[in-house]
Amino acid sequence: MTTEQMDIARKAKELYFRYGIKSVTMDDVARELGISKKTLYQHYSDKAELVEASVLQELAGAEKTIEALIADCADAIDEMLVIHKFMDKMARTHSYAAEYDLKKYYPALYSKVIKVKRDSIYSIWKSNMEKGKQSGHYRMELNTEIIAKMNLLRVESTMDTCILTTEELLSQDFFTEMFIYHIRGIGTPKGISRMEELLILKQ
Repeated sequence: MTTEQMDIARKAKELYFRYGIKSVTMDDVARELGISKKTLYQHYSDKAELVEASVLQELAGAEKTIEALIADCADAIDEMLVIHKFMDKMARTHSYAAEYDLKKYYPALYSKVIKVKRDSIYSIWKSNMEKGKQSGHYRMELNTEIIAKMNLLRVESTMDTCILTTEELLSQDFFTEMFIYHIRGIGTPKGISRMEELLILKQ
């Protein structure tokens, strides 16, 4: 993908997230970028191609961001806190309108996006579990793959429920309680102590 294509996809993503995918036309994207529609079509043959590029670019960017964040973490507990904070931020900026349109009008791409997200989140959880076991922060007898899949299920089901209100889902209390709940379930005394220390330090 060229720099020009990346810039176009980025602007399109902003518009899709703000207004929904269906309502944003190629004319809208060209106008926002200050380019002609002819120039836009030189980079993307149609809207479907642009939608796919913008969505996959967003996913790749999120993955790179979280990789950079956890690279500076001191240990598995610190890393898990950073992961939870990042996912909390993603939930706050998530566009349900864009997701609805993607699912309805681009079902094949939607399925692809879900798979990419699941694979990425599963990999992150699994890596964190293995790191925590090695450092003595997580209990050794835990099944790493099952815990990673349970976390993936928890993330997806949390975002797709009518039990919790939007305000509850996006609250700081919810974020903190989910983090504590998770670490107390898998942590050793060393891990739980580290969790408590980090919560105090980062208040």
